Amino acid sequence: YYLLTKFGKKTYSDFDFSNHDKDFYFIFGKETTGLPDWVKEKYQDTALRIPMSEHIRSLNLSNTAALLIYEALRQQDFPGLN
Repeated sequence: YYLLTKFGKKTYSDFDFSNHDKDFYFIFGKETTGLPDWVKEKYQDTALRIPMSEHIRSLNLSNTAALLIYEALRQQDFPGLN
């Protein structure tokens, strides 16, 4: 499991999604409260973040999901898409 939080150690674009044989599962939190602390603690080694201004609390959840999924597909050369 990989979670997206502004406290992630690695940016989503620095993560290697290129393995076609691996299943990737993403956990997103609420825009208002984020993820529960126990989830962030349990998956801290697989926490990713999207770089953004420190003055912004969060990004829209659907935009965040779109960014992450697009990057994963890009690294896999958009399998099944023309």
